[in-house]
Amino acid sequence: MTLLPSFKPMGFLALASGVAVLAHTLPAHAQDNTEPYTRLEIHATGTTEAAPDKLSARFRAESQNRNAASAQGDVNAVVKKATDEAARNTDIKTAVLQYSVYETQPEKGRPYWTASQTLSFSATDGKSLLPLAGQLQAQGLILEGLEWSLSDEKRQSLFLDAEKKAITELKKQADTLAQSLGLRVARFVQISVSDQEYPRPMPIMLRAAVAGVANDAAGASPSSTAEAQTVRADLRATVLLEP
Repeated sequence: MTLLPSFKPMGFLALASGVAVLAHTLPAHAQDNTEPYTRLEIHATGTTEAAPDKLSARFRAESQNRNAASAQGDVNAVVKKATDEAARNTDIKTAVLQYSVYETQPEKGRPYWTASQTLSFSATDGKSLLPLAGQLQAQGLILEGLEWSLSDEKRQSLFLDAEKKAITELKKQADTLAQSLGLRVARFVQISVSDQEYPRPMPIMLRAAVAGVANDAAGASPSSTAEAQTVRADLRATVLLEP
């Protein structure tokens, strides 16, 4: 018996099921990965404005005494009274912050101790916080700062609006440039978002006041104006244009 040489026909692939499928060889130009697109890099910014909804006041309680314990006791008493008064209004949030005690040795006279502590109060508006600020000033606390800002919730809502405006501007730019080039937009392949222009709190300038002046102005409250703040959303995109 004559054995025929085994061979595999060119252009066929054998599958496990026994069915043969024709394998086509792609031409060299079809294997070229070059995209038939024109890439376009564009940038747009969306902005939105709103009045701030958070007022913050920063105070410092301070006492000096030749005895360290006495200086600290005075500060502790002032801080407790201030926080108790703030607690009567549920809209006011209190934060008791840095505490420091240090000794001063003057060239003349006896050394003395200084104790101080920083407090922060915040509220959704000035109707409750400003009267409290006036009371604390009258009690001898030093008002170091008063500023308006956006709460995290409101800022996030405003940022989403700014993003929508920026996206609308991106689409407009892409369509306009594509038409100018005699092309059309195929799709957006990449979009990056940045909010580096985060609105910082707006400080309110205050006149320096010593305890004596504050006591003379008992009952007077500081005033402030909540000026609108701007939230920005910066978007960068890569767009594919086609004929």
